[in-house]
Amino acid sequence: MRWRTWRRWHVYALVGTFGAIIVLLSFVATGVVVREIIQRERQSVRFYAEMLRIFADPNRETDPFLFVLLDYIVPTISFPVVVTDPQDEPLYPYIQNTLNVGLDSSWSADVQRRYLKGWVEKMRQEFPPVSVVDLRGVELARIYYSTSELVRWIRWIPYVQAALVSALLLVGWWSVGLLRRAEESRLWVAMAKEAAHQLGTPLSSVLGWLELLRQHPAGVESQEILQELEQDVERLQGVAVRFSHIGARPQLAVEPIAPIVDEVVGYLRRRLPQSKRISIEQSLDQSVRATVNRELLAWAIENILKNAVEAIEQPPGRIQLRLTTSGDVARLEIRDSGRGIPLGMQRRIFEPGFTTKRRGWGLGLSLARRIVEQYHGGRLYLKESSPTTGTTFVIELPLATEKENPRPDGEGSPALSS
Repeated sequence: MRWRTWRRWHVYALVGTFGAIIVLLSFVATGVVVREIIQRERQSVRFYAEMLRIFADPNRETDPFLFVLLDYIVPTISFPVVVTDPQDEPLYPYIQNTLNVGLDSSWSADVQRRYLKGWVEKMRQEFPPVSVVDLRGVELARIYYSTSELVRWIRWIPYVQAALVSALLLVGWWSVGLLRRAEESRLWVAMAKEAAHQLGTPLSSVLGWLELLRQHPAGVESQEILQELEQDVERLQGVAVRFSHIGARPQLAVEPIAPIVDEVVGYLRRRLPQSKRISIEQSLDQSVRATVNRELLAWAIENILKNAVEAIEQPPGRIQLRLTTSGDVARLEIRDSGRGIPLGMQRRIFEPGFTTKRRGWGLGLSLARRIVEQYHGGRLYLKESSPTTGTTFVIELPLATEKENPRPDGEGSPALSS
């Protein structure tokens, strides 16, 4: 699936799946660590029980080394331990037969006993006791124990991670929503400005022609002015058609590309700033055909040409258009002799709202890319740009085949959106 066809819920599903995998792996890893710690703690209890068995044997001479070993082993036991008799009564003296249970020596013996009985009851539910048995198999004592604080904390780690992942997903969802709404707001503002910009050129021409008609109410010049007025009115109608396509699925048809380019260039050539002395050179393969919407493709080409005109600051200016084929692709190169695009900004030129112009609103190239790529299945990219050579944009469209018969209602193509 191509990235631009993904929806927001696809991203959420991907991030959510990734987060679930992390949490699951955390549960598995935590389980392995906890089992390993519990196994080691049980081994410590068994060793402790063996030491008690040796000390309790009256017929065996105790090696002094065992006392030293016991002094080293006992401090390493960091989990609660209570030693009882075979009837689960805590052994007295209680302080000497317990570890890490928080027993206060200032309490009375009865209070200490009841306190330890509570511990024994909880420990019995967690782990079975380890028996201290003499050589004849007689049970001398029982050692009850519980998990250490370390194990309890480790067990909480996956739940904390799950909570953090959930919180991050919620914050991400909320942040993306804010960014989306902010982008939509910027796009609506940019769209309004783009509409004013699109309407501005033909309206200015109409006003100019009307003023000339007032000065020359009759004659040959009036006929020429009326022709220009007719073209500007058609231009206004074309702008209305362009914006009517936004949010809809315009019709596609197999069209030759060269006449579309000629039409756009012809309209702009008569309205170029005279001070820049811009020449437009064309090298167009008349046989190149593609499945396009004529009005929208003309809009995309016009936006690129207008950027080229605005980029030219020093006369004389030059714009070159070259239409060729490359394999099964129609290729239109638009090169200008303008100031170029700074290297640090080249990756952002197609972002909605981004512009390098003082009075720009950054929608022309974004709309052009959407028209070419989302609707026509083509490609629009910046080929090169520098202050010395100017800028070159390339539009690539799939060539039409003889058998190609596009659907008249544009079904199967994405709707153009801002």
